Amino acid sequence: MRPRPKVDVDVPLARERWLQQTSQDGTDWPAVIDGCRDLLAVAVGETANMDTFEKACREADRKASARPRDADLDRHSRLLDDDVTLAAASAKQRKNRPTPATVVEALMYSLRRGVNELTQPNTQRRLSQLNKDQLEAICLRVQAFEPNIAPAWRADDADLLISAWRKFREQR
Repeated sequence: MRPRPKVDVDVPLARERWLQQTSQDGTDWPAVIDGCRDLLAVAVGETANMDTFEKACREADRKASARPRDADLDRHSRLLDDDVTLAAASAKQRKNRPTPATVVEALMYSLRRGVNELTQPNTQRRLSQLNKDQLEAICLRVQAFEPNIAPAWRADDADLLISAWRKFREQR
């Protein structure tokens, strides 16, 4: 390292006057100078001046950039854009979520009455809320009803259930 040239100026006093002048002017020169100093230190590879917090932040940024992007986080970030309304963001959140178990169980309870229950508005609404995996589970469950609970559905009845699901999903 090169020796610093001697300066006959009282540095703390000069800095103090300089800070007063910048505050009067409304400029944030201290922050600009600090940023330039940091950039210069990085450019010449001299990061010994950096405090441990700065080093930890840069290390965390480096590690974060090496990780793969999280698709859910990206999707949620897009919902925070200024051009997305609260109603649209809320609708997208609800659409991607599976139907609650209580709705599935209410549907199962109504389907105990038989295939004719598919004509009821509450059953149709609950059926339209299911995703594909939940529909498959419902089809298996209605075909496996215990005789003391309800008569088991035939494969043709399960096909009617799937057709009704498709129809009600399209209407939604």
